[in-house]
Amino acid sequence: MVVGTVPGLLAQPVGGKPYLQHQLDRVLVAFSRPECVVVTTELAEDRLIVALCQNLGVPFYVGDRDDALRNCIRAAQGQGFRSVMILRSDSPLIDPVLMAQVKAKYLASGEVNQYVSNRLKRTYPEGMEVEMIGVELLSQAYLAANQWSDFKDPTRLLRRGDLSHCQTVDVVQAVDHSQWRFCLDTWADHQQLSTLLGLVQNYSLQELITVAEAHGLLVQKSRTDEDPGGGPGLVKKRPPSIGR
Repeated sequence: MVVGTVPGLLAQPVGGKPYLQHQLDRVLVAFSRPECVVVTTELAEDRLIVALCQNLGVPFYVGDRDDALRNCIRAAQGQGFRSVMILRSDSPLIDPVLMAQVKAKYLASGEVNQYVSNRLKRTYPEGMEVEMIGVELLSQAYLAANQWSDFKDPTRLLRRGDLSHCQTVDVVQAVDHSQWRFCLDTWADHQQLSTLLGLVQNYSLQELITVAEAHGLLVQKSRTDEDPGGGPGLVKKRPPSIGR
């Protein structure tokens, strides 16, 4: 779940289907349908997301708009997952190969207390964020969280390094593309991404960048990913238990 995306954008049709379906098409290249769950909220504008998941036969979880961390944990528990790959909902052009690389790196070590992602050492464009973590470690992060931002962003506490026993593993690429963005946050982003979806022939990041460059659609990132530290923040009263 992403805070800041203009309401209704995920359900906006492009090429005959909404952005969320474009993203799910890419996810389903790397994972089977039972391995996926869409996490959304109780907000009225998110009812379209629920309806779309029902039509596509994709599992979904409806949770608190202010507690993305608990939503992820409960959604994973409900599906019986021991580990989860977290994707942002503003990433309709996510590369399935990148997902597979993150998954392979996570499984290779067998370490349960690890956080594998491309969000700490940035070499991928904004809109290509992929993270993988064990559900138990995510639950520990929930119990340690004490800032509003920790609940709004499921992995913020881990990126900040507050769990000393958590091993962070970076996924990087040889060429640094971190200056570019392919995010769906605003109507201006919609103009860029809808055009790109009509031009690309496959799901690869390399083709996306090549096509964007050829058609003048490369957009410079106007802001960096948030500081994992985030300062002292605002202390939040502990939400209800994360148990089922």
